[in-house]
Amino acid sequence: MNNARRADLSYDIIVDAFDVMGRYLRDQCGLIGEIAVYGGTAMLLQFPWREMTEDVDVTILTGERESAVKDAAAFAAVRLGLLDDWLNNYVGGFTPETESEAFFSTYGVYPRGEAPGLRVFLAKPEYLCAMKLKALERESVDDRDFEDVVNLALEIGIGTVDHLKQLFTSFFPSETLHSSAAARLPELAEKIRLRRTR
Repeated sequence: MNNARRADLSYDIIVDAFDVMGRYLRDQCGLIGEIAVYGGTAMLLQFPWREMTEDVDVTILTGERESAVKDAAAFAAVRLGLLDDWLNNYVGGFTPETESEAFFSTYGVYPRGEAPGLRVFLAKPEYLCAMKLKALERESVDDRDFEDVVNLALEIGIGTVDHLKQLFTSFFPSETLHSSAAARLPELAEKIRLRRTR
C-alpha cells in the first residue's frame, strides 16, 4: 500500500488520475471504460464548497470491462502515489436496488483533450442528497454526512422535513428512512433555514 494519507484527494489529483486511467484503458486495453462517481468526489467535481475527499466511490458501468478498469485504477495509484483503494466500489450499501440512468449526468471523457479511454458520469445532486440522508443512519467523521445534506439541499432548493422525506422516497421507494436518520430531519431543516438566511 502506498503511504498517501486519507482525505487528501483534490480536484486536480482526481482528474489527473482519471487521465492516467483513460490512457491506460485506451492504450493497454483498447477500450473505453465507464464509471459512475458518487459521494464526496461527485460533490467535489460539481460544487466549490467541497475541496477534498478521501477516496473515489464508483460503480463500474461496463461489467465486461470491470477488471480492466480496476487495473487502470491500480496503475494510476502507482503512477500518482495514491492509496491502493483510492478508487473503490464500496458504495453499494447506499444505493437503491436498481439505479436509473436519470440519476446521473455525463461529466467528461479522459484523458482530457485526447482520444478517450474513460467516460465519467456523476450522481446528480438530488440523488447524492438522498444517499446522504440514508447515510445518516451511521455516524460520520465531523458529522460530514449531515453537512453534506445541508449543502446539497441548499443547492437543489429544498429545506423542509417533508421535502427531505419526499426526496429520499423518490430514490428509495421501497425503503423507509432509518429512525436515527429520520430523527435528525428537524435539525437538518433548521440548519438549512439558517444557512439560507445568511
